[in-house]
Amino acid sequence: MSGHLLTVTELTVTRPGAKRPELDRLSLAVDAGETLVILGEAGCGKEALMRVLAGAAERDEIVDGTLQFGDASPERAVKFPKPAIRMSYLPGPFEQPLNRHVSALSQLTRIVARKLDAPRASAQEELGLALGRLSGAPKLIDLDKPPAELSPEMQAWGLFAAAYAQNPELLLADHALAGLAPGHARALTRALLAEQARLGFAILYAAMNAETPVWLKGRLIVMRHGKVVEEGPAERLATSQAHSYTQTLFKAQPAPLSDKPQPRASTRGQPVIQAYRIEMAKPSPRRARDDLTFELRRGASLALIGDEGSGRHTLARILLGLDRAPSGRVVFDAVDIGVLANNMMARLRRRVAFVAGADDMLDPRMTIWDTVAEPLRTHLDLPRHVVASYRDVALKRVGLASLPGNRVVASLSAFDKRRLQVARAIVSAPVLAVIDEPLRGLDAFAQAVMRDLLKNFRTQEGPAFLVITSDITVALALAEDAMIMKDSRVIERGPLADILRAPKTVYTASLIEASAPVKNSTLSPAAPGS
Repeated sequence: MSGHLLTVTELTVTRPGAKRPELDRLSLAVDAGETLVILGEAGCGKEALMRVLAGAAERDEIVDGTLQFGDASPERAVKFPKPAIRMSYLPGPFEQPLNRHVSALSQLTRIVARKLDAPRASAQEELGLALGRLSGAPKLIDLDKPPAELSPEMQAWGLFAAAYAQNPELLLADHALAGLAPGHARALTRALLAEQARLGFAILYAAMNAETPVWLKGRLIVMRHGKVVEEGPAERLATSQAHSYTQTLFKAQPAPLSDKPQPRASTRGQPVIQAYRIEMAKPSPRRARDDLTFELRRGASLALIGDEGSGRHTLARILLGLDRAPSGRVVFDAVDIGVLANNMMARLRRRVAFVAGADDMLDPRMTIWDTVAEPLRTHLDLPRHVVASYRDVALKRVGLASLPGNRVVASLSAFDKRRLQVARAIVSAPVLAVIDEPLRGLDAFAQAVMRDLLKNFRTQEGPAFLVITSDITVALALAEDAMIMKDSRVIERGPLADILRAPKTVYTASLIEASAPVKNSTLSPAAPGS
């Protein structure tokens, strides 16, 4: 008898043709009710561990070692294990675990029904009960839409509820909080801890940043190149790390919030966007007029900050002429976009570059070289050698010059796709760059690199920056001024330093609190339904 809920011994996972194992003789144990977090950058081995435990190893992978679930006999060559304990798998919404075009409620109900071997009606009832216990979660009927029509946060609540409804003994949380808005991530963490306290299940969590282990407390294992480099209580490792790699992981986290955002550009150019008396929704007896008036100059930066559904993207689409406001006027680069025909508006938008956390911004079929060169070929009549020169310089600046230029976008990692977007923006020489949740879903190292690349892009090319985010730390790294948005209106605006120093609304204060990097374990389990 092992005495452990899960025992992993000498587990090795190797992909065909790989120079080294993805997971190299890993041994660990998880006890009933325990929280164990596996921390490391992408490719450290935690993904391979989760695949094997979830029974989702690829057929051509070589898997060796033993798994023991509870007091059952150990299994060897565990490519597709048959757990003798109740396990549920909890992915994050950005992994797109659900079919984008089929009702999320239907899919979640099917998952619960299959795991509980119950009729769908009973499974849906269990799902509804699980949602009802989670403070801040949507109602069951709210999930009866395709995931494409739901926010990532709404999907996350549904995935969490489906995992709890399976009454697990061990919860495999695979980057379950990655990329979510800070406020929602912390609310979901409280819900996770509350359900663990109520149901007594163990948690094995794969994390990509050093903040999550501190939220979850428990035990932390740090991995690199498939091996464990450091292990200990999460609270101790958060303040004292012995291994240099662990130290680097924690240093890669966002700096503590301060009232000193990016220094203002020493010189500013002509206005890129001038908005006059913009209304994002029609006035009503219950809604006062907005009359939003402001300008964004070349070299300046403005962050639109708020949760999903706050109106950030609505305002951005109005400013870019993609949607019309009920009233008001927008002047883009000295041209009133309200009088332009669609073809002229499309030509004007060529002066806008986009860097977004949604990696479908790029054509997956195009090569690296063609993706970067396309803006030059489409908009400028340049010789091929000049286009290649600009392209190669941009790829070198973002660290992608060593990759074969004929590789297609679909074969790249999320981090490489994000850097490719920056390279494409560099060659575009835009007057405006729209930066939409650029760090979403990346590990701590990749986030630190992206922050530096975007700062460098803004400094050298000098476009105006319009930053869309729910994370104050992102705004702090990239913007000087900010608008706080809620319910499709601006509730606070001004220099970001002033907003951080003295927020005027409870909502703004909650955004600041949610985005503040955690140094100690401050998230205690809330009472269910509190």
